[in-house]
Amino acid sequence: MISIIAGKYKGRKLYQIDNSNLRPTQAKVRKSIFDILGSLEDKKVLDLYSGVGSLGIESLSRGASYLTFVEKNSSIFKILLKNIRKICPNEDIRLHRKSVEKFLSLNNDKFDIIFADPPYGEYDFFDLKKNISKFLNPNGIFCMEMKKEKLNDIEDNIRIKHYGNTQVVFWTLN
Repeated sequence: MISIIAGKYKGRKLYQIDNSNLRPTQAKVRKSIFDILGSLEDKKVLDLYSGVGSLGIESLSRGASYLTFVEKNSSIFKILLKNIRKICPNEDIRLHRKSVEKFLSLNNDKFDIIFADPPYGEYDFFDLKKNISKFLNPNGIFCMEMKKEKLNDIEDNIRIKHYGNTQVVFWTLN
């Protein structure tokens, strides 16, 4: 079972679903991500490919003031809703049951942090970075979990952390 690691919802358990397309972020990876990000106090967060909501709900637990979830799979979306109702029903949350591509084509909001945890191997970091860059506030951070692979043309404002076969790429908009 997935537990919230820190903050006001620390220790709360998230509902899960048996689905081969769902790969929740491991606790040690989540802990490292949030250690790197630092304070989320009053941050606006976008959680793309949300799954059951572990990254987004962890963000709220650590002080994020606003959260948007995007998840297209209807059975996974039902579990996400169940987790929100159980853990954080009174938070400032927007939910979108649609593809990330469709959401991005309709979105006008800006965010301080954008998470993406897409199915491994289906999306290129640089393509997704290009598509979301206009939705980041100045000094905003894009954080993508992906299968470990070599990325070419690494820029100065990109940081990569490895965890076994997983890597997390952080890109800061300057």
